[in-house]
Amino acid sequence: MHAIDALCDRLGGIEHSRDPRRLRAGSRDRFAQSPVLRDLLHGRTADVIIAPRTKDELRAAVAACARHRVPITVRGAGSGQFGQGVPLSGGAVVDVTGVAGVVGWTGAGVPTGVRALAGTVVADIDAATRPDGWELRMHPSTARQATVGGYIAGGHAGIGSCQWGILRDTGNITALEVMTVEEEPRLVELTGRDVNTVHHAYGANGIITEVELPVAPAWEWTELVVSFPDFARAARFSVDVCTSDGVLKKVVSPHAHPLPRYFPDLAPFVPDGHAMVLLLAAAQSLPNVEDLVHENGGEIRYRCREGEGVYGAPLYEFTWGHSMMHYQRVDRSLIGLLALYPHDGLHESIMRVHHDFADLGPLHLEMKRIDGGLSAQGSPVFSYQGRAHLAETTARLQDAGLAIANTHTPVLSASGMKPWGGKEAAFKREFDPYGLLAQGKADASAPADVSESTALPNSGWSYRLSR
Repeated sequence: MHAIDALCDRLGGIEHSRDPRRLRAGSRDRFAQSPVLRDLLHGRTADVIIAPRTKDELRAAVAACARHRVPITVRGAGSGQFGQGVPLSGGAVVDVTGVAGVVGWTGAGVPTGVRALAGTVVADIDAATRPDGWELRMHPSTARQATVGGYIAGGHAGIGSCQWGILRDTGNITALEVMTVEEEPRLVELTGRDVNTVHHAYGANGIITEVELPVAPAWEWTELVVSFPDFARAARFSVDVCTSDGVLKKVVSPHAHPLPRYFPDLAPFVPDGHAMVLLLAAAQSLPNVEDLVHENGGEIRYRCREGEGVYGAPLYEFTWGHSMMHYQRVDRSLIGLLALYPHDGLHESIMRVHHDFADLGPLHLEMKRIDGGLSAQGSPVFSYQGRAHLAETTARLQDAGLAIANTHTPVLSASGMKPWGGKEAAFKREFDPYGLLAQGKADASAPADVSESTALPNSGWSYRLSR
């Protein structure tokens, strides 16, 4: 504790707290969605919460941590689900939500992108760009809470990925400014493929301070709740609308029966026994969407302008990571796996899993482009029956031809969503020479009780464009 005392003395007027209630609240994210992480991470807290209000204060706080060799966990809004924001070895949680604001447009004449400080709420960036007719290409389902730095450091895809791909795909992150953890912290600008070295690294090899993202035209978006008599037709429609390149869409989210029943605000629109697809489509594409719905035997049950639904929240807050939150409000035992479906024979692969794993649970998917092709991610939604059953289910899904990422671990190498090789390790040595960032999450330094208790027999994902 001597190092923490010395650190607090050096922080001076930079806001910080050692109040136990603030420490507990500031050391959590949404890891409780996983029963594995719920048990593992319960009670792990920082020794001090630091809340800088400017980039200069952030630099001073990081310098103080480096001088006293205090571990650092960088935190945004705490909307991650994999324990990204939980300190595994105490130390300081550095809350960057105060380091916020849109820096400005990029590009000459017509804007090509927008730049913002790491603590800026993602929805606030869209609010700043929309009056000029532009919006972010993609954002998380937690856009109204998540910070852009947290999204880049801990997320991977989201609303817009069915059109634009995932964050890792070339061109979806324009530039990152990253701060080193040294007695005299430096700011380093990353562009090109170097951005992916820090992206989805949980802040383990550099502190993201500014993010530059490309923009797209801000169309008038329509929310659609669509029902289909069976999941086969819902899946066929989902693939068809995503492979119709001229149709502008941001979300295509199929849910097999009885999952629509788990959304009390949406269930009245969907006949019992039907599958559901949640869709965000541009107004000019609605006639094409209607044709595809009818061709596949579906019916549009509800539509409205984005954000104006009677269900009281943007429709995207019922998709992606939000879906499991809604499921668990009805049945806390429900979980899923992050399975990635092959580009080739996508519909056939989806239907094979739907039929072969019907005994496990109903299927929830999110359609997305990745690595240049159309895919889907998701798995059957099933009741947690212990780690052995979770491992068995992982192996079964992989045998069915899917690539599985482990969302029930805070360790990057165990997750399999983030390649961690020589380049990533070299960045960590340069940007974090004392090994203070995200201790235990990026490499072999993970505590045995963490790595062993969260391991699954998953192969992880591979990326054609990873280098």
